[in-house]
Amino acid sequence: MEKNVELPSAPHFAVETESREPSPERVLKMVRYVVASVNDDALQAWSDLWEQLRPGVTESGAVLPELQRGFTPAAGWPQFLEKFWLLKHYLDYVERFCKQTQ
Repeated sequence: MEKNVELPSAPHFAVETESREPSPERVLKMVRYVVASVNDDALQAWSDLWEQLRPGVTESGAVLPELQRGFTPAAGWPQFLEKFWLLKHYLDYVERFCKQTQ
């Protein structure tokens, strides 16, 4: 038993002509992920700095006499100051990023 099947002369593909721009909600979600990531790095830098300063400061924020006489970071000055520059870099990045997305 033979069946005659007619084949199309050319394949037909659906082509989407509209650009697929992300929705405003999706853009906001992406912005939040970027800012959250940079913020996590900034908080970690702050935490590292605070860990070195904390032994010389009371819970109420008063500076103890040994810290008033001088402070030497346990990891050394180069690493300590590098953390300050990283913190500034992270904060600058978040500021520029937020101003660009307005």
